[in-house]
Amino acid sequence: MTITALLLGTITGLALASIYVLIALSLTLVLAASGVFNFAQGTIVMIGSVLALIFGVRLGWPPLVAMAGITLLGIAAGLLVHTIAVRPAIGRSRSFSHTTVLTTIGLATAANAFIALLFGGDSYAVPSYVSDQPAIFFSIPLRPIYLVMVGAGAAVTIAIEVLLRRTQIGHMLRVTLEDAEGAQLLGIDTRKVIISVFGLAGGMSALAGYLIAPVTAASAFLAQDLAFYGFAGMAIGGFGSFGGALIGGVIVGLLAGIMPIVANPQAAVPVIWGAVIAVLLVKPAGLFGTAGLFGATRTREV
Repeated sequence: MTITALLLGTITGLALASIYVLIALSLTLVLAASGVFNFAQGTIVMIGSVLALIFGVRLGWPPLVAMAGITLLGIAAGLLVHTIAVRPAIGRSRSFSHTTVLTTIGLATAANAFIALLFGGDSYAVPSYVSDQPAIFFSIPLRPIYLVMVGAGAAVTIAIEVLLRRTQIGHMLRVTLEDAEGAQLLGIDTRKVIISVFGLAGGMSALAGYLIAPVTAASAFLAQDLAFYGFAGMAIGGFGSFGGALIGGVIVGLLAGIMPIVANPQAAVPVIWGAVIAVLLVKPAGLFGTAGLFGATRTREV
């Protein structure tokens, strides 16, 4: 192993981390706002990667148009998840969160199978949405797509931070995240806020699928893998913590990028699982998580 190889692995890891952070943040948004652990989030990421092939290759859409269209469809998918798998469970069970675990798993399983029937079981290479010509930086060849992934992931993360802290909508969302009952007393329609969160998380997940498609290829069977990396980032960083999702996603991305360089390429997943288990054994809510079911301060019956 050389220093150059290690640096390349680190750069690859940071690029992957930017995508895993988006997935972890989308999971955290939904969990913190509603108490729902949305197992369908990985399916939306997979749909984003499949649409990257359909829009970008088969239909020939320009990259920015394809990205915008996929993000909008991701928002629609997030709203659909709430309508099908979450709303019917409201007020019908003593444990809303446990019920929605089952309903979102069921919806994700059915959607994965349906897309596999339509799309087939093969993986399809997705051309890069930027040049494939490596950029040389201090004698290190950098793939432009990795730089775009890091930049896009950082831009979306910053945009979410600005939305939460600098806008009126963000203030209503933060109040709902902190205290749903108090938000209702202030006249905030928390149900609309939570529905909006599902849409926002869906858009982020679909965008993540589009960004990572040239690296992973497009396949109807990506959902489980992508959901695992997002879940691992959230679990390590801390359930219900936005800062934790960011840090956890970076840790998972670096492990995924560096492990194939320093060890067997197949070692990345076991090492990441080991990291998840080790962290949760020491801190059941993750490094920066809060107490309660899935790290939520309390289960929100919304």
